[in-house]
Amino acid sequence: MTKQKENLQQYVVRKQTPSQRKHGRLGYLYFRRRGECSVKFLCQDTKDPEFQLEYALLLTGKKQREIHSPQLTRKTFTALVNSYVKTPSYAKLAKSTARDYDEADDYIKKTFGHVNPAHFKRHHVIAMRDANMKRLRFANQTVQSIRILFEHAIDKGWMDHNPAKGVTLIKSNAPPRLPWPEHLLTAFREVATGRELLLFEMCLATGQRVQDVLDYKWTDIRPIDGTVGIGLIQNKTGTSLWIPLRDSLVTLLSNTKRRGETILVNMAENDRAGIGRKPRAATGPWSYAGAQQAVMKIRKEIGAVQFDIHSLRYNAACELALAGLDDDTIGSVTGQTSQTVQHYTKSVRQMASAKRAINAREKMLANTGLTKKQILADTATRAINAREKNASK
Repeated sequence: MTKQKENLQQYVVRKQTPSQRKHGRLGYLYFRRRGECSVKFLCQDTKDPEFQLEYALLLTGKKQREIHSPQLTRKTFTALVNSYVKTPSYAKLAKSTARDYDEADDYIKKTFGHVNPAHFKRHHVIAMRDANMKRLRFANQTVQSIRILFEHAIDKGWMDHNPAKGVTLIKSNAPPRLPWPEHLLTAFREVATGRELLLFEMCLATGQRVQDVLDYKWTDIRPIDGTVGIGLIQNKTGTSLWIPLRDSLVTLLSNTKRRGETILVNMAENDRAGIGRKPRAATGPWSYAGAQQAVMKIRKEIGAVQFDIHSLRYNAACELALAGLDDDTIGSVTGQTSQTVQHYTKSVRQMASAKRAINAREKMLANTGLTKKQILADTATRAINAREKNASK
């Protein structure tokens, strides 16, 4: 145990472990005063104000367990995450959003938990993102999560800039999400039973996000002016909706046994198809992961792996668009903005418009009695005449 040539304060010493000494690494800083046990500093940066605070408190004779909190908190990603999840901002997150942040934050704690966020640079953020390239969505989520954590660190006075700000997300080359084709809708209905079928039909009929559908309660079903519908407040947006239900779905719901507060619940394996032994009590709402796994089994069986549950939300919006409804009317059901409705229905509207255009052209050709070749030649002649006329001016 020796004092380094560095200018350390009184009672501050640096100890090296055999491994540190062997590899030429600096040891850890300790507070050592005659007659007292050595205490390792929580903050190892002598230039950090927190080190000075810890040093001053140790000089007063306080035990380290007395200065851990609230006067002194070790600045690490683990501490930062634990602090962030107690904020009002985190509490306002939708369930699905919070789940995504939690997964990324767990990774950050596991990988960088002991690191002081202030030591992180932009290139570290990029390296973290690129290390998860095989999981593209998760890679982008780590960037978004750590960006928010840095903002929280700034609010706490731990750092004065955000190294993740401006770091770009990786664009996916995956094909755009499309609605389920009719033959796969039919195939799913032929195979699915029980909860899987009910989840499928409720997603398709109401056009809501999967988590919102999993949160449906029996008490949410209520008639208005003689029409049976379901009321909800969307988790992600807070939008309040009431959606009329198809007669076929009302019948399916009336034939479903109530086993909990929510319509879809966790239950025993032998009970999922409505057969077998005495039913066991529900253990709570059906989890998002459990629902995804159950539906994936059927998707694999019918060859619909590329169409997930969320794609049924596209089906709902597209069916309403094909019925000739405008964006605002469609949004009154799906709870989406006009811009989002346009995104969801873009492909089906393009195809419908193209069909109408071709049909109109064929009808025009049939009425005029002209051949396609004649019409094209006539169009080309008019274009040439117009160009020559403009050139002579």
